[in-house]
Amino acid sequence: MGNVIVNININEGKRFYIKQIQFEGDSLLDSLIYIIPRKLPIAYSDEFINSFESQIYYFYYNSGFPFVNVLRDTIIENDSSLIVKEKVSAGKKIIIKQIKIEGNKQVRDAIFFKEITIKVPSYFNYNQIIQSIQRIYSLRLFKSVNYKIEDDSILVFQVIESPERYLETNIGFTYPYFLNISFLIGHLNIFGNVQNLELITNGLFSWTNSKILLNDRSITLNFRERYFLDMKNLFLNSNIIYNKTGQIGQVEDYGKIEEIGLNAEILRQFSNYFYSAFSILLKNSITIGYEDKRFILTLSQRVVYDDRNSYLDATRGFVSSFSISQAFIQAKFIKFNELYSKYFYSFAFRIRMGQIFGSDIPYSEKFFLGGEGSVRGYLNNSIGETFDNLQPASNHYINGNFEYRWRFSSFFGITFFYDFALVSNEFANLIRSSIYNGYGIGFRFYINFIPIRFDFALNPNSRVLPKDLFIYFSIGQMF
Repeated sequence: MGNVIVNININEGKRFYIKQIQFEGDSLLDSLIYIIPRKLPIAYSDEFINSFESQIYYFYYNSGFPFVNVLRDTIIENDSSLIVKEKVSAGKKIIIKQIKIEGNKQVRDAIFFKEITIKVPSYFNYNQIIQSIQRIYSLRLFKSVNYKIEDDSILVFQVIESPERYLETNIGFTYPYFLNISFLIGHLNIFGNVQNLELITNGLFSWTNSKILLNDRSITLNFRERYFLDMKNLFLNSNIIYNKTGQIGQVEDYGKIEEIGLNAEILRQFSNYFYSAFSILLKNSITIGYEDKRFILTLSQRVVYDDRNSYLDATRGFVSSFSISQAFIQAKFIKFNELYSKYFYSFAFRIRMGQIFGSDIPYSEKFFLGGEGSVRGYLNNSIGETFDNLQPASNHYINGNFEYRWRFSSFFGITFFYDFALVSNEFANLIRSSIYNGYGIGFRFYINFIPIRFDFALNPNSRVLPKDLFIYFSIGQMF
């Protein structure tokens, strides 16, 4: 076959600059002058014009004009400059006198009005309507929420309800030792006032020496009251917890941690991004064969700021949290946890720290690191100080995770990551302690914007491949 050479000639034409922007029409707003660029002339581009006109609509929508229309007229002054005239037809200024709900069959109207931020009577305000829609979506009871204006005075929210009952299964896999399986069954509106009830079972299986063992198991019953004391931004979260955890491949019970407890948390939401919570935890805890059963009362306070754009695959925003816990009765300690994570389009990092001080610290309250969720390239819960043939643990730690996330199509991406940890039982020795490093490469397969994660990790002691290679499979980013 012969070769074909294709020549493409591009004639850009003359480049124009916007010399002046003018407004014409009825009901012009004084605030329009503030969106005109201070430095003119500016190069003409579709991107600039679209952004500029979006701001015009934005001003009118938030000033009571939902039917505004903008037409552009471009006047060429000479061979390099032009004048842009924006002709604004504001339409009727709308006062919302009534709010209605359409499409709800199971959810009562009263629930909607707790989440709707626009009040009556008031002028149409696009910001408040969008905020109301976001709050209604956050109930998790609707697959669709829209709005319309009727009779120039009635704001109608149109919804399509989602199923209130749900069943979820999650599987995580770590080569060469672990398989994690969890089942969740729940109801989003069990008593008709957005009360959420969930039963979660989780099992971590390990296999060594041709034996399959149930390494960790837990059962949790969660109840969430969205309008505690009938208050809009006050939540009650309570749960009954049972869990039993052991070391890798461990058959005997020695050193296994078994706990059963009841936790109640009151959470106050101050904004879409900031909340504070106070909790009380009562539990029986035992480290079998090492420590007797203890009854522990723990009081905790935490504050969180979280403005991520996604919980499963964040590309902007950050999370910052701080918590403090004080233990009483058959344990005496105070525990601190700090977290900061930051997200960019192609890079993310997380720093976590924990400290525990006290005269009577149960083994079960120490920090366990290593493996999925902390430092990839190591066995689960293998990082810490070892004593009395127990699983490694520590009183103080610093854990860092760094990921370069390269998504080069809508379906596929690659991640390069580095994790580290510092651990010590003495706070003064933490910075001087040995560092645990893990690093590797990961692959992301995106299904409906949810990443399916495969991570391949090593540590500096890895010598033989694939024997020393750790492979992690899960849904969603690690952080």
